[in-house]
Amino acid sequence: MIVAVLGTGRRGRDIAQRCVRAGHEVRLRGTDASDVMDRVDEIRHVLGGDVTADIDGTTGLESAVSGSNIVIDATDGGTDGHREVVAETETMVDDETVIAVSDTSLSVTAVATGLRSPDRAVGLNPVDPPDGAIVEVVIAEQTTTATRDRVTDFVESLDASPVVVRDTPGFAALRLELATIAEAIRMVEDGVAGVRDIDRTFKRGESDRDGPLVRADRHGLETVLRALEDLADRLDERFEPPALLRQKVADGQRGAVSGEGFYEWDDGEPTTGADPDPDVPTRDSERDLR
Repeated sequence: MIVAVLGTGRRGRDIAQRCVRAGHEVRLRGTDASDVMDRVDEIRHVLGGDVTADIDGTTGLESAVSGSNIVIDATDGGTDGHREVVAETETMVDDETVIAVSDTSLSVTAVATGLRSPDRAVGLNPVDPPDGAIVEVVIAEQTTTATRDRVTDFVESLDASPVVVRDTPGFAALRLELATIAEAIRMVEDGVAGVRDIDRTFKRGESDRDGPLVRADRHGLETVLRALEDLADRLDERFEPPALLRQKVADGQRGAVSGEGFYEWDDGEPTTGADPDPDVPTRDSERDLR
């Protein structure tokens, strides 16, 4: 299968890497030639001998999408920007080509209005890229059953599990992620438990997934704040950012990128829990305070 990936940012790179590893022929398109070739070299280096197909880079849209089976728009920009990209793409591809949009911040339905054949449009969002085992398949109002089935087959070819979701703000994975992080932060605010103990409740059995507060720091607290504000605006007050999150961002505690958030970070790894990390009072400690 020929896969055209538009965009050389993190999402585009991760999607292209996954497709090459699965044996698909990939064309990665960006606007800067040096940046495109850097991403291509990076993907080849990461995969090393684990490559059954190749990846080519280009700055030309037509050379990227012509003859492709699926085009994945992973460019940056708002609804209007994505709408323009897919509309131009449609003039250069076959009638059967699927056009997918990878962006958790916008409506696939709104982007699809820029297409003459919006039934070919779908959303495609890897969860925990680049190697996550889950990929959201977002069904826009215009998406047909045939398009859905083709895309779920494509996701399975990536050795991933497709999760079919309706086109709603935040879709499924992002809403669950942000809701979990917000509740964990409120638990710190309310003194329910310490930062590390809250995260430990998520590390059950053989799971090696980080807890919600580590994940918040890794995402970047400023990024989490903006995402919660966006969902609060588009959905309701359930996603209103906790006051503690706003305070940490205002104080410059932005997570792993700044070296301090809910944890203190050293060489990309969390060390000790940062303040506030409440002690859960016992009867003796309560008596001593009186």
